[in-house]
Amino acid sequence: MRSVIRIAVVIAAGFALYWLVVLPYRGNLALRAIAQSSVVAQTANREVAVIVARQNLDALQTIAAGRRLAPTWYMLYGANCEVLDRLGDAAESYTAALRIDDRPELYVNRAMVRLHLGQPDAAIADLAYAARFQPTVLEHLDGEIRARVAAAAGMAKP
Repeated sequence: MRSVIRIAVVIAAGFALYWLVVLPYRGNLALRAIAQSSVVAQTANREVAVIVARQNLDALQTIAAGRRLAPTWYMLYGANCEVLDRLGDAAESYTAALRIDDRPELYVNRAMVRLHLGQPDAAIADLAYAARFQPTVLEHLDGEIRARVAAAAGMAKP
């Protein structure tokens, strides 16, 4: 009877190690590879970009199966959705990442998507929030957007 219990404990420990160590490690390795190919998707010609972005989204879906996801997963998912002009999905993905981690770059990414979706007020709010924590955000903006973001962030006009 004791040997049966020991075997059950060893098997349970093996499953726990697999789910808690091996799968997250594999997922992190896959995220690194997807991050590299996402750069290709964002810089390649349209035809190649679409193919790479679709492959990346498929790989991200595989990683997501049954696991707690990190903000990096959502950022990569959103970036690849942008390449495919799935802007609503991209905005949702960045919003999901913000529920986990309040990073300024996530606000910037979501703001750019919102600008393309024709939601300038929401984009300004996101950029202002990011600028409060990372003032260099203003350096990358021009004209009226820059002035509106500076005003919304409570900063003097640059």
